[in-house]
Amino acid sequence: MRRFLLLVAAMMVAFSSVAQKRTVTGMVTDQSGAPLPGVNIVVKGTTNGTITDFDGKYQLDAKASDVLKFSFLGYIPQEIPASNSVINVQLKEDTKSLDEVVVVGYGTQKKSDITGAVASVSADDLKGQPVSSVDQALQGRVAGVQITSNSGAPGGSISVRVRGIGTINDADPLYVVDGLPVGNINFLNPNDIASVEILKDASASAIYGSRGANGVVLITTKKGKLNSKASVNLDVYYGVQKVINNWKTTTGPQWYQIQEELNKTRTSPIDLSLVDKNQNTDWFNAITRVAPMQNYNFGVTGGSKAMTYALSIGHLNQEGTVEGSSFERTTGKLNVGYQVSKRFKIGTNLNIEHSKKYSISEENYHVGVINTAIKIEPVIPVWKDKANHVYDYSKFTDYPNPVAAIEYDNSHSEKLQLVGNVYGELELAKGLKAKTSFGQSSYRTDSYNFTPVYSVNINQQNLVNKVYRGYNRGDYWSWENTLNYDGTFGKHNLSALAGYTMEEGNYEWFSASKTNIPNEDPSMWYLDAAADGDLASGSASSVSMMSFLGRINYSYDNKYLATVNFRADASSKFPKENRWGYFPSVALGWKISKESFLENATWLTNLKLRAGWGQIGNQNIGSYPYQETMNGNSQYRYLFGTTPTIDQGYVVTGMVDQSIKWETVESLNFGVDASFFDDRLQTTIDWYNKKTKDMLVSVPIPYYYGYESGPTSNVGSVKNNGLEVSVSYRDRISNKLSYNVGFNIATVKNEVLSLGNGEPIAGGYYYGGNATRTEEGEPIGYFYGYKTDGVFQSQQEINNAPVQEGSSNEDLKPGDLKFVDVNGDGVVNDEDKTYLGSPIPKFTYGFNLGVTYGAFDLSAFVQGSQGNKIFNAMKTHLYNFDETNKSTDMLNSWTPSNTNTDMPRLNGNDKNNTNRTSDRFVEDGSYARLKNITLGYTLPKSLIQKAGIASLRFYVSGQNLVTITNYSGADPEIGQNATDNYLSRGVDIGTYPQAQTYVFGVKLGF
Repeated sequence: MRRFLLLVAAMMVAFSSVAQKRTVTGMVTDQSGAPLPGVNIVVKGTTNGTITDFDGKYQLDAKASDVLKFSFLGYIPQEIPASNSVINVQLKEDTKSLDEVVVVGYGTQKKSDITGAVASVSADDLKGQPVSSVDQALQGRVAGVQITSNSGAPGGSISVRVRGIGTINDADPLYVVDGLPVGNINFLNPNDIASVEILKDASASAIYGSRGANGVVLITTKKGKLNSKASVNLDVYYGVQKVINNWKTTTGPQWYQIQEELNKTRTSPIDLSLVDKNQNTDWFNAITRVAPMQNYNFGVTGGSKAMTYALSIGHLNQEGTVEGSSFERTTGKLNVGYQVSKRFKIGTNLNIEHSKKYSISEENYHVGVINTAIKIEPVIPVWKDKANHVYDYSKFTDYPNPVAAIEYDNSHSEKLQLVGNVYGELELAKGLKAKTSFGQSSYRTDSYNFTPVYSVNINQQNLVNKVYRGYNRGDYWSWENTLNYDGTFGKHNLSALAGYTMEEGNYEWFSASKTNIPNEDPSMWYLDAAADGDLASGSASSVSMMSFLGRINYSYDNKYLATVNFRADASSKFPKENRWGYFPSVALGWKISKESFLENATWLTNLKLRAGWGQIGNQNIGSYPYQETMNGNSQYRYLFGTTPTIDQGYVVTGMVDQSIKWETVESLNFGVDASFFDDRLQTTIDWYNKKTKDMLVSVPIPYYYGYESGPTSNVGSVKNNGLEVSVSYRDRISNKLSYNVGFNIATVKNEVLSLGNGEPIAGGYYYGGNATRTEEGEPIGYFYGYKTDGVFQSQQEINNAPVQEGSSNEDLKPGDLKFVDVNGDGVVNDEDKTYLGSPIPKFTYGFNLGVTYGAFDLSAFVQGSQGNKIFNAMKTHLYNFDETNKSTDMLNSWTPSNTNTDMPRLNGNDKNNTNRTSDRFVEDGSYARLKNITLGYTLPKSLIQKAGIASLRFYVSGQNLVTITNYSGADPEIGQNATDNYLSRGVDIGTYPQAQTYVFGVKLGF
């Protein structure tokens, strides 16, 4: 009997052991039968778990008595007994919860509980675009966010405006990457982005206080997941770029014909025998090329029970479509999180970037490379003697040969940037967590140039070589400490945030140059190799800020929502008495779809009303605006004594206002979020009114005050208001076919309410003067000049017309341009200059389409702008009666036999000042652009699994393929002439145009 009992016990132990080692397998699919990768499967009550692979399959050890819990974001969780060895599960979409989690300031929040105006863009929305920066990929994706390229050059700057332009100063938004505030996002690889959230109204961005006035862009990079196998991905593409060029300029013979006609009226005709009338040089074509572009991205993500990790390396090499320009960047990213214990976790986010950029002269309205290529005469060949490397030159102007200018310009820069943070989070009690995070952003930029000895002609030569070296560094650190509480009490849910932050930035730059290097070999391009002309300059600055912040989110019965934010900032940029700024906000929400009177509305999934108010600040005003600083430039040197010696003088060049304070933006927002038919149709509508108070404006002063410039004071005010609408629809028709469509549109109205003393501000400088003006009652930076009304058709019409120029019309003839006497005083003069249009669009829009059929996927995106104007400053050359290249429009100039035209007669002795700033140079800048279209094919799993490959996708993509516009310039996407030239928006001085890009790529997953 004893032996029998021992045998039974042994069998039971063996059976138990076998049961514990039992493996459960299966597949998880959605309602259409499509596999769901990334589904979490956990043995209930334990940490034993796994996730499904790319085919929705899983494998997990479990007892027969265990219960498996299946969960996936956006789907209803299921709990199933592990009684069978094969368990296939179909998850249903959770159409009622809308519990998508989005990033907000210093935390996350359910999308359904958000009360502010927050837009979210996922990594899927950004994929497949051959762009070098994240902001380029966002263009047109979000209602109310206007993104414009200031330059199409590789690595060129981007202008981002959230809900209009709220200041004449720096209106760029604040960027926050993985919780760390940064000045720009040029260091980020778009392939590393997991999601982007944009806080558009004050109730959402007030938590960032003094830096939230222009909107906040929150970027989260990719991270690993707990209990997930290592996933290896490789993304490679190669493409070519072709410049967009819509300029219609004359050929050599056409130019010659126009000049012959102008010579008939010139007091000093030009000598056309100096050129060959049959020579036809396309200068724009001479400086441009079809340029290659290649990009490589390698990434690994995964996690264990306690640790997550994500590592990526990227390399981009982009040649510019204009000779002499290129951009090369290598990026690295590491995100690691570690659960030290049940209550304590630590982590780090680290980004490193090294870039090298070769540039051409762009921002010079007189001798910029593209500017010159458009206006130099086509009868001039590039080469006088190519075999002996002798360039030709303009015989009639002082404009340089642009091909030679590119060759002799060796300017380039290299940048190394490190951005990252380390953090620790401790759960002090149930629902109460403390977090501390220290972040650092440091960059080093080295600039180089060498100008050799050369001589094209007297206007384009350098007789002594010169070497230049520049250095720019910045070190910014931030320490953030927060307490978060989240608790539920019956129908009440409360989450609270309290925090204290400190930050400091230290910046320094210097530049030096010398001349006369005996040997021009590149190995000698160093300062110590030069003998003469020592010249050096440099400076430094430091800024710091301390802040207290708090937020309370409250909801009752998951229907009624309230959010209150408060932040107090103290900045070194302001005097002590005004150093602190206080920024409150409040927002309310009502989930009306949760009410009983709508519970039977099966067509309605969600309906939420929102309202928010808040105040936020802007401190992007320079480092020492309230302090008098000394200037020791070379013009302040003086000769003293009987034996004159040069002594350096120092002066206070600008008057200061020691009482300046924060620019403050007060914002009011009303919004509606709605979804229908089980979330297939979703829409968001927002109306906002945003007013900037105490805007900092440079106040003009009389010259006898002794200062070169007046003080910067809080005397301005600007208003922006508009409507934003976003609509999307998605559906799955069958197991093979699904599609999605989306549309967004946003209006904006901008108005300057006050400039203090009311004096207008001129801007947008170009060859002929100022193109823009900012004054009370009009938009910021609107176009200002004379109106025209066709051309005079008869002498009688001239005799009856107001005086056009000077004191009489006696020098005018039929065919001359007619300017409008706006004020009706009988004379056309400065008093008749008026509003000619605004570079700010009446509305912007975007449209996206995605279709998946079997293994094929197709996506297309259209982006556009409507109602904005462009000042085509290049036309002031192409329409001028001088020797530069001409627009083909001038072939249709007025003659006694060609009177049905608005082009004035060709007049080499113009007494009408025909080329003055006027509406003939202002054009409609509206456009619609096929921004991106991508076609992909994913190989079936059955073909690649034997090779150990999880996924393999091939795709072709095109960027900027089609542009519909009436603008006559190269490209209607015109930003501002420089990153800090804020009032030059929409002035085309020969902007580096966008490129059409065609790429072929491969995405490989293991």
